Amino acid sequence: MPDSRKKILVIGAGLCGLAIAVSAARRGFDVACVGDGRCGASLANFGQLHSGAVLAPVLPDVAQACWQHRNDWPDELLHPARVGEPRGYALFSTAEAVDRYRTAWQHLGIDVEEVNPDRSAFVAACPPAAAFRIPDFSVDLDILHARLTALARDSGVSLLPRCRAKLRQNPDTGLATVDDYGGRWDLIVLAAGADIPNLLAQAGVAHTLRQRRIAWGRHAGTRPTALTYWLDGDLLAISPDRSDARIGLPSINGEYGPNEVEYARMRTALTRRGLHSSDAQLRLQWGTVCEPSTARADPTSFVADLRSPPAGWSRALNLLVAVPGKWTTAWYCAERVVSFLEEESQLS
Repeated sequence: MPDSRKKILVIGAGLCGLAIAVSAARRGFDVACVGDGRCGASLANFGQLHSGAVLAPVLPDVAQACWQHRNDWPDELLHPARVGEPRGYALFSTAEAVDRYRTAWQHLGIDVEEVNPDRSAFVAACPPAAAFRIPDFSVDLDILHARLTALARDSGVSLLPRCRAKLRQNPDTGLATVDDYGGRWDLIVLAAGADIPNLLAQAGVAHTLRQRRIAWGRHAGTRPTALTYWLDGDLLAISPDRSDARIGLPSINGEYGPNEVEYARMRTALTRRGLHSSDAQLRLQWGTVCEPSTARADPTSFVADLRSPPAGWSRALNLLVAVPGKWTTAWYCAERVVSFLEEESQLS
């Protein structure tokens, strides 16, 4: 059993940080969690719960992780936050593009169902050549975060006042400390999403993470009833939201261009399907994510125990770093973190 005297501080109160805090508190640890109130990574993304279906042929490892761990999210959290239909749709402009995805779905065992492409609810000026129902759906991230925050509080997590934490490392002891939150923490878990590289830099900890900006848009002229992906051509994604639609396109070689380039890409994709009539309807948004820069990183999550740091990282005797592959896999990431906490507790 964990030693309840062990004090754990989770830095990051987004979806992943709170999932870690809840999981640790439920296993008997004394857990506090602090965030800075900014949208960060998980609360500034596109807002869909991935099944892995749209990633299957291009990122099979990530798709497999999403398919395997999507049900880790409790329905008590997801159901109140769901927007639109409980399943999404994969659409194809040409029948020739289907085989690549169908083969990948079968290989990974992802549950899809072919449906009538003339279905009137599809967001399109003309019907697709082929359509599939997939187990993806959209969520209201504010509602999901509020429910998860309440669950953390009910699970015994001490939610500290919002603050931009400042991480320091004592060069003599190798221990990390956090400004404004005095006292000794037995273990500090960095789960602050896009801000993790900045926190590590404050403490002088070498790492192999990188930050990357993510572009997406809001479109006031589109009212989808379900999360919809066009999986050939530009790979347009259209997600229902409370008052408008979220619009997404994949990056090009892992990167997004400047504002005018990304705005033009989204406008062209919408116009191609007869969905864009006025530039006043479309607004460009930006988020920032943190991800491993090394090859062969675990697609389910990246967890670094800096008591025994991976290659390219420096040592810190009471520090763990946690980055989920997608927020879909946040609870699996939390389980991995808790396993490190329990191991540390047993060694002590």
